Amino acid sequence: MLTSVLESGVGVGPYPELADKRILITNMSLQAGVDVARAFAENGCRIVLHTRETGVEIDAVLEMLAQSAAELQVYSDPLADTEATTKFAQTAAKAFNGLDSVINLLHLDLEALTSGESRPAEEALAWKIQTAQLISRIAANRMRLTWSEGLILNILVSKAPQTPKEATILSLARTMLAGMTRSEAQKWADQAIRINAVAPAVDTGICSGAEPKVAALAMFLATPGGREFSGLMFDVALAGDMPETV
Repeated sequence: MLTSVLESGVGVGPYPELADKRILITNMSLQAGVDVARAFAENGCRIVLHTRETGVEIDAVLEMLAQSAAELQVYSDPLADTEATTKFAQTAAKAFNGLDSVINLLHLDLEALTSGESRPAEEALAWKIQTAQLISRIAANRMRLTWSEGLILNILVSKAPQTPKEATILSLARTMLAGMTRSEAQKWADQAIRINAVAPAVDTGICSGAEPKVAALAMFLATPGGREFSGLMFDVALAGDMPETV
């Protein structure tokens, strides 16, 4: 049922109903998030964009987005701890006097997580999920206060695992994200706020070829057509036309 609805109803737009909608996109990088941001910008949205990238290439991307978006505000706050993340989320949620959709990008460095270059893998994963959850809750509360229907979509970004250990880490991240998604969706359901997630299949990863599909899905879920979908994890099917649900 759900797959058929997506296959028939999800496209790249245009979505005139998205014009002037207020969209927060966090953790955009040159590797992931550009297509998502561009899709919303080209549909006339007002975008609050968070990126830690610097340099000529990201400046060119920001200039492109500014030319097509109804409005663009850019933040580069380091989300290093709970206090910093809370402060940023509260500021972003008020940028246009509220938000209609939030797209959180959760980047996984599988090589670092399995090589001991970062904190223990489970601890690092827990922090990523906690960050997304914190931003989601602050944004959802702002939506509630402003009587806005809303979408929050958390996107797990990862290269394809190269070792069994990396596959285990990605599988764990998917499980943690799915659990958080279901829990938050139930919490905010009576406020007309939808929480969903996108994650790569363990044997693929999200690559440049998949992001246009993810962008199309994000836009669809942000429209009235996506109102019935919440608490779901969408798999990225690189060989197919659109993500599939799991």
